[in-house]
Amino acid sequence: MPRSISSLLRAVVVVPVRGARVIEFIFRRRDAAGDIFPSDASSGEVDGCDADRVLFVGEPGELTLGVRTHELSLPAFFARHRAATTGRGVSWFIAPVTSSSVRGATATVIKQGEKLASYDQVVLLLGISDALRVISPSAWEKALQGTLEVLLEGLPRGGQILIGEIPPLDNAGSLSAPARMAAGLHGRLLNARTRDVAQCYSAVTVVNFPKELTRSVWRPESEGNRYRHTYKVWGAHLADHMK
Repeated sequence: MPRSISSLLRAVVVVPVRGARVIEFIFRRRDAAGDIFPSDASSGEVDGCDADRVLFVGEPGELTLGVRTHELSLPAFFARHRAATTGRGVSWFIAPVTSSSVRGATATVIKQGEKLASYDQVVLLLGISDALRVISPSAWEKALQGTLEVLLEGLPRGGQILIGEIPPLDNAGSLSAPARMAAGLHGRLLNARTRDVAQCYSAVTVVNFPKELTRSVWRPESEGNRYRHTYKVWGAHLADHMK
């Protein structure tokens, strides 16, 4: 079959499927979460000497969706676990990527300006929305690399960057089985590109999603703290990979 005809068929068949998957994802996720996000201060501190200063850059849906206070967010659980492990304090700050796309991450980091030099570590959590939007792997890689370059330029010597992998969307119970399968496949493809990019930077570590959270299909419930357990486990897992 000529390439032009093949490409046309792909556009007719694949693109509507992608669009339907995105619409299904957004509708079901919002419906289940009730659009619950915390409205209190998006920063916090665990008391202790020689405190680590950690910046979280990511889509709100991976950091704070489904809880009513930032004290139940992933960064807060991360900080408490790290403080308990190291015996030092932790100050944490959230810089949300409002577009929920890696394409907006560089601009979010640039807005930090000179404050970047005050952070010891940065945690990047992006990709769920981009996987559902079917961002191209090349676009993902280019945007991620640009974000890392800006971060490494602004962070102090010895600064560390953690990148949390995209969760296995095969387990997203708010999606239909076909949508879960397709989203999971694309998420794994983007994760592979993330690891390729990270190999170029000694200060960057890619962290897999905790296996404990992949043992069953996620069944969202409309509760103000429904992601609390996920954030607790995921936050601790990320903290354990921080040097």
